[in-house]
Amino acid sequence: MSLVLFVTNHPQISSVPRRAFLTGASRGLGLTIAEALLIDGWDVVGTARQSTVGLDTLFARFPNQLRFHPADISIPIEVDRLVNAARFLDGYDAFVSNAGIGMDGLITLVSPEAIQQGVQVNLVAPMLLARAAVKGMLTRGGSLIFIASIAARTGFSGLSAYGATKAGLVGFSRGLAREYGARNIRSNCILPGFLDTEMTVGLNESRQHQLRRRTPLGRLGHTTDIVGSIRFLLSDAACHITGTEITIDGGMTA
Repeated sequence: MSLVLFVTNHPQISSVPRRAFLTGASRGLGLTIAEALLIDGWDVVGTARQSTVGLDTLFARFPNQLRFHPADISIPIEVDRLVNAARFLDGYDAFVSNAGIGMDGLITLVSPEAIQQGVQVNLVAPMLLARAAVKGMLTRGGSLIFIASIAARTGFSGLSAYGATKAGLVGFSRGLAREYGARNIRSNCILPGFLDTEMTVGLNESRQHQLRRRTPLGRLGHTTDIVGSIRFLLSDAACHITGTEITIDGGMTA
């Protein structure tokens, strides 16, 4: 099975099939990432709370490349079960931490329970899953990609708690780059801006218009705007890139 990360005129990675573990694989950006990796020839293990019609469609298209482990990573014992399930994180070439939940609201209006859940899903679970993935990469190298947010770098009213979890993810990724670079394990973050997904569809039209006006390119991002950078970071063309972040926000934070 040939593995080509870019269809034409783009860098290629090894012809040896590679395996990736992806969180939040059932919808939105995660589903787009899963499809892109499968098209590129990766074997993908995805996780999410449950499957979706979109993920079932990918199963039908890529029955020999895609596996799915249902898990709710907001529950600590579910994360433990995921890590321990047949040691399936051993021997993976890539870990893409995409799962996340929003915490929209002024900090005085966000409940303690919502804050704790956000920290668990956006920071604690990625750290524990990355820990397991790194153990499997120690003798073979690999690439870690964390989907953070521009809220990790820029303050937004109503996103202070959410931004804190994503800033923690950036710090964690940079630390991993230092700790395991000598083992040929690279760690980087993607910082998307506001995407046209389920997380923003609930915003009223006035708020969406405000966000579009604040963006030089004049629109919210699409999930397809993000996957090119993920493909790049997983390719040999990015073999000397680690401990950094790629911002993809249409110029909102320029």
